[in-house]
Amino acid sequence: MIVRYQHPYAAFRQFDREFERLVRRGFGRTATQLSLRADVYTEGPDAVITAAVPGISPEDVTVTLEGRRLSITAERREREAAEGDRYLVRGLTSGTFRREFTVPEGTDPAQVSAAVADGLLTVRVANAVKPAPQAQAIPVTGAQPAIEVEAGVESEQAETAGDESK
Repeated sequence: MIVRYQHPYAAFRQFDREFERLVRRGFGRTATQLSLRADVYTEGPDAVITAAVPGISPEDVTVTLEGRRLSITAERREREAAEGDRYLVRGLTSGTFRREFTVPEGTDPAQVSAAVADGLLTVRVANAVKPAPQAQAIPVTGAQPAIEVEAGVESEQAETAGDESK
């Protein structure tokens, strides 16, 4: 008697592979656009975006600024297999990766720089972070309350009325 063990999620994995194959066949490989994984943080007055681009050469990375939209596009090409070679496992996704970010109003392309090193794309937007406005103390001066002024006017009127009666 032969006992076969089947992983409980094997059917889902098979379905996922089949669906991916159908999408690629029906829409072409370029139809699938993947998102870049990225960190966004500040370094002093600069905003910095670090995106993972492993296995992608700097020539295949494009950074564009259009208005307030900063777009990063990278393309990982499929490895050409030599005759007789075959893949046992394919885990590296090839295709076009894209991610967009919103930068502050008035950002100039001269403020943006980009470099690829060790599989990481670093995009720096110089002077993108404006300092938070500081609270300013406003001096408050004293003024005579309106009630005392009116009371003073009434007492003057009373004194004047008393003088007239004499």
